[in-house]
Amino acid sequence: MKSSNGQETDPKKKSSSNNYPHCWPLVKITWMDAMDGDTGWVELKTMLKGKMATAVDVGWMIKKDSKKIVLIASWCLEPDDKNGGRYITIPRGWVKKIEYLKVDDGEIRD
Repeated sequence: MKSSNGQETDPKKKSSSNNYPHCWPLVKITWMDAMDGDTGWVELKTMLKGKMATAVDVGWMIKKDSKKIVLIASWCLEPDDKNGGRYITIPRGWVKKIEYLKVDDGEIRD
């Protein structure tokens, strides 16, 4: 796997806390999610047309293995604090695309 600067990265590799969160790749994950149907009585032909939702998440990929991907969107920079927030665990079979991002990929629009 490659980081935004083109170097190989391994999310499993241990790094010193001084490098958090920048030791993890910043990614955009496109994945399929379950979608609830209507409650109550629904015709079979309507249920058979049930759809899935396409979802997108952006964050630091702190784990990637054969079963799941874990992203976090927030990281506390206090020296003695190793807490992250807004994490999501996505089953690998639901993932459609992983895009590795650069910090300067976006721009603010008015």
